[in-house]
Order: sequence, then C-alpha cells, then structure tokens
Amino acid sequence: MLEIGTGTGWTAALLSHLAGEQNVTSIEVDAAVGERAAKNLSEAGVHPHLIVGDGADGAPAHAPYARVHVTCGIRTVPYAWVEQTRPGGVIVAPWCPNFGDDHALRLIVTPDGIAHGRFPGYSSYMMMRSQRDPRGRPTPAADRIHCATTRIDPRTVASAPPGAGLAMASLTGLSSYGFQTGDGGYVFAIIDPADHDQWCTVTWRPDIDDYQVYQVGDRPLWEEVTDAYFRWVAWGEPGRDRFGMTVTPDGQQVWLDTPDHTIG
Repeated sequence: MLEIGTGTGWTAALLSHLAGEQNVTSIEVDAAVGERAAKNLSEAGVHPHLIVGDGADGAPAHAPYARVHVTCGIRTVPYAWVEQTRPGGVIVAPWCPNFGDDHALRLIVTPDGIAHGRFPGYSSYMMMRSQRDPRGRPTPAADRIHCATTRIDPRTVASAPPGAGLAMASLTGLSSYGFQTGDGGYVFAIIDPADHDQWCTVTWRPDIDDYQVYQVGDRPLWEEVTDAYFRWVAWGEPGRDRFGMTVTPDGQQVWLDTPDHTIG
C-alpha cells in the first residue's frame, strides 16, 4: 500500500494497523515534516517504509501496490501512480480542480495500464505542492483589460451543485473562487491556472439587472464558464456520481456516464 503525503504519520499508522507495517510505504515531500512523522511513528511503535520525495513520482522501489491512498489535493493524476499499481488495484484521491466543490476520486487499474473510476462523493485537501497555483498576479496592461456586462447572475454559477462545478472545471480547465464585498455585493473570480495573465471577475450587486464583467486577457473566461454551465443544464443537471475519469499514459479524461462520452 502506498500513501502519498505522510504528514504527521497518523494515516500511515492506521494503514499499518490494517495492512501490516511491512506492507505500507509512505512518501512525504517536506523533509522536516517527514522527520517529525518518523519520530511520531517510532514512538507509537510503528515502522512502515518512509520516503522523502515528490509524491507525484510515487515510490517504484516498493511497487506494485494494491492500494494508493492520496492525502493531498490533485488537479492531474500522475501516471506514475497507475504504473505502480497492480491490475485490479485501487487509487483514491481528492480531485481538486478548484471550481466549486472538490471531489473524491476512486480509480481501478486494468491490466492494460489504464485506470477508470468515478467521483463517489466529496473530498478536499491541501494541494500537492507541484500542482499548486502560484500566488499573486501581475498588474495587467491597459490594452489587456476588457469590460462588459452580463445578465447572468454570477451567484447562479458560483453556487451551482457539485455536478455542475465538475462539468465546468472539466469543460474549461479553469479555476474559480468567490467572496462577499463589504457593501453587500459578491465577486466571482475565474482564473486560467495554465496562464495567470488570463483572469476575470464578475460582480453582483443588489438592485441591478446587468452585472459587471472585468476581463484580463483575450480568453473569454466568463463566456466559456457560462456555456459550460448551460451545457450541464441541457444534460439534465447530472450529479457528480454520473461523472468519471480515465487515466492513460497520454493524460486524463473526464466523462459523463460512460468513458466513450468524454467531456474534457
């Protein structure tokens, strides 16, 4: 069994109790955190295999694994985890596209080296370090700023059910967050995690019919998100449990109902 993210060592201890310490490998990216976990586990009399390194690479020395248990948020499933899991093995992880709710992801690896699975519920965690968004955004040049209005209430998108957020994240590849303003308004922000020069905000205020869209960059983020939202509506507003994911050496694909109905 492979654990991604040792943390305090608590989960490694539980896994060792369930599977036997000789069958548990846990990897931690932060050397100081890993050292404290080793101390905690030693004091508890538990001695799994502990590694300091990037969890995205897995731990091939002890592969193959029957289970991979991920205790950090991911946007992209590293294929190394699939490679290091035996056929029939299971990978569970918090899939965190950072658009609305995050999701529990459960994958099963098949003999051809492909993993298929679904999103059975909610799960969230701090992001894997190599997949975190950098902090801060550059001050945009004036010619990159575009202002417009929309009649779509941004709160409709921001508060949409988990299935909608999953669909919007998969169709667009974008992230979002929202916050209340001091004057009773609400701001919904959309970010392109692959290009931090592309972002926008949509502001709701009471007693107005048209809401301000402030767009930085040439990619029409708000239009993409609302198009994705209404595609989800047209599909019958499916819940997260109707979506799934397939992971291959070429990447990951999210699908609706069956793997041949890929959406992103």
